[in-house]
Amino acid sequence: MNLTSHIPRLRALHIEFYSPTNTKGARVRIKDERNNVTKWLSYDYQIGDIVSQAYVYLKEQGVITDDKDVWGINDPVEIQPMLMLHDTRRGYTLGVPNFETSIK
Repeated sequence: MNLTSHIPRLRALHIEFYSPTNTKGARVRIKDERNNVTKWLSYDYQIGDIVSQAYVYLKEQGVITDDKDVWGINDPVEIQPMLMLHDTRRGYTLGVPNFETSIK
């Protein structure tokens, strides 16, 4: 019996803050770990939180949607993106069920 077949699969998007330098302002990096694609955003001081800023951006891009049956399950289940905290890297990892939409 394959026990992992019932664990939902999520696409890992790593979110990290980069401090301002002499030539660049504060930035937020979103990296699609599956496809090795990176998107840089200017840090939004009005939002003031890198996870919230990335979430807003990813909603606008259509990576995060309000679809209910994203897993192809007969009974629609609302699957929310998951924030995964870990100590192996700086920043946060956001797990999203959408594997198709580009982050750019």
